[in-house]
Amino acid sequence: MLPPWDPGLQNERTGLAWQRTLLSGLGISLLVARFVASLSLALAIAVGVAAVLGTAVLGWLAILRFRATHDALHAERPVGDARAPLLITVLTLMTGIGALLYVLVE
Repeated sequence: MLPPWDPGLQNERTGLAWQRTLLSGLGISLLVARFVASLSLALAIAVGVAAVLGTAVLGWLAILRFRATHDALHAERPVGDARAPLLITVLTLMTGIGALLYVLVE
């Protein structure tokens, strides 16, 4: 019987996709913080800190997810949970709200 995974590659591709998502999300969040700085320095700092902390937490979750998926694939158990997608949704909403505030106030 063939194993249900690409030996080592499927999980690595997913891990790399999460890294690209984290980097692009951080970059956009910091760009929004830069634009918001012209309106309110305190709000810009809050958006920037939230972006960095959110990215760090999501990166940590991505590492844990990578390890859990690796173990589950090799043990032929179900994989996945909803923590990382939930956090990325929250970060996306925060970025969108920051951008909307910028557009409305500017």
